Amino acid sequence: MKKALTVWTFCKFMITKFCIFATITAVIILSLSQQVSCAENPFLNEIKTVVLDPGHGGHDNGVQGPSGTLEKNVALSLAQLIAGQLKKDYKVILTRSDDYWVDIPGRTAVANHLKADLFISIHTGGSFLHQAKGTTIFYYKELSGHVLETGSDSSKPGNAGNPQSLWDNIQAGHIASSKTLTQIMQNNISSQVKFSKSKIQNADLMVLKGADMPAILIEVGYLTNPGDEKKLQNPEILSDFAKAICNGIDDYLQNSKR
Repeated sequence: MKKALTVWTFCKFMITKFCIFATITAVIILSLSQQVSCAENPFLNEIKTVVLDPGHGGHDNGVQGPSGTLEKNVALSLAQLIAGQLKKDYKVILTRSDDYWVDIPGRTAVANHLKADLFISIHTGGSFLHQAKGTTIFYYKELSGHVLETGSDSSKPGNAGNPQSLWDNIQAGHIASSKTLTQIMQNNISSQVKFSKSKIQNADLMVLKGADMPAILIEVGYLTNPGDEKKLQNPEILSDFAKAICNGIDDYLQNSKR
């Protein structure tokens, strides 16, 4: 009987040791497989940062539509919709999260401070021509021989270290990438937002010129056009815009080497 118990005790001991060994081995294998996966895909642990800039705010209403719709409210609502969809996969920061004003350099500075991967400013269009409509996507246009507001020529060698000169030249190094982003965004908006025809323009926009990353400004419609204003009051259409812009961001970042 004692011999039988001794054998059984020995067997239990060996089984326990085997289970512990098997568990440790499984953990090591899983850990190694994760390390290999991360090594093969270095971007798995890199969460991209997207800064969304709802235009205007506070005392600055932006464009006002014929029935009283304010650009600052449309921009914030749309930016919040976009942020809600993006936050699952990206770090998303809004330059303003409520109805208050942020100066233009401050908006861009947020993106630079965070070393963001993308800066997207959200607006609506306005025009004295009521028939003007549709979506316009802007990227920065560098002006040759640009003269600063202070009256000094930023192109002169003596001004190379001037902070204003440096700010004005930051986006110049990202123009090609920003243009690519506008094209991707246009494709997504044109295919996913039925009511809106979209076009691309480049312009010397202050909110874009100091951005040290691909940066664009999207005017999702003309509030001064009664038809566009009515459509931008529709939550479903704003949701369509949000989805299209999110898809454009995804398309760009997934194919970007940045």
